Amino acid sequence: MQPKLSTKYFFWVVLFGSAILLSVATTYAQVSDVSLHFIRVQQEKVHLQMMGGVAGNPWQYRILADWMVSFLITWVSRMDIARPEVVSFIAFRFLQCLLIFWAAGIYYRKLGLSLLANLLALSILAWGMSYSLYNSDLSFNNYFDVAFYLMAASLIMSEKYIWTIPLMILAAFNRETSALIPVMLLTYVYFNAGGKGKIKPAILYTLAGIIIFAVIFVGLRYYYGEQLFLTADGYYPGFGLLYLNLRRVITWEQLLITFGLLPSLALFAYGNWPKPLKIFFWTVVPLWMGVHFFSSLVAETRLLLVPFALIFIPGALFGIVNNKLPTNEYSI
Repeated sequence: MQPKLSTKYFFWVVLFGSAILLSVATTYAQVSDVSLHFIRVQQEKVHLQMMGGVAGNPWQYRILADWMVSFLITWVSRMDIARPEVVSFIAFRFLQCLLIFWAAGIYYRKLGLSLLANLLALSILAWGMSYSLYNSDLSFNNYFDVAFYLMAASLIMSEKYIWTIPLMILAAFNRETSALIPVMLLTYVYFNAGGKGKIKPAILYTLAGIIIFAVIFVGLRYYYGEQLFLTADGYYPGFGLLYLNLRRVITWEQLLITFGLLPSLALFAYGNWPKPLKIFFWTVVPLWMGVHFFSSLVAETRLLLVPFALIFIPGALFGIVNNKLPTNEYSI
């Protein structure tokens, strides 16, 4: 028994230590990318607008992170530290990274990836996160989005559906893209877990999640009132923005810098994915990619970190681990 316990604890110790190291590296890379001056000026300005209720549509309705940062700033200010706002922003990003890497490690383990494959996956995720802040501030809500989806996937696979309810409350206050989390629960149970006895509670938890999302979605807009709609650099959602995304060189440049060839490698290996990963793919990726190509500038690749972390990184690694990717020019 002792060797098995030691092996188990070894995994978690290595995972936690790796998460800390990668969080330090990612935070340093992102702070260097946006610059301390930008954080002092623009990040603080955006935070004050959020807390003042005048940040605009849809940003004002993504309030969770700024509420939390505000508490952190108050706490740090009591410690007589210079520039408490800047320190708080950087510390908050570090904690977000730590949460993401820890949640990702747990999720990848549940999918069946070994420790070495797991660490490789986290390293790839750290790379993508480090290069995802084009035309952006620290964008706290995007990074919470990644963490919440990874946590939701783990909870769903563990059949701990009741914990998706408090998670959904946080996710809905964070960003409207969280709407797919309850749907993930239902599709997972329907296509994977099976059994009529499991479908009914899954439907109930899904409906509860959707209701929570709807109440918070409407409540935030009622509380903060109508906000000026802020476009993507002057472009409104629709086919015009889709065309812009497809024809801009910077779109493909940033996609390659952030994600490399991982999405393509993952799709090549689709036949070798575990069933839960396939279910999550069809639940999240088509709609996620379609909505963002039509409604945002996808050169801002942080917007695509959820499918990258949730689907494409483990998908590519399953192909490599099981040798299902093409190995020479005659295999294609």
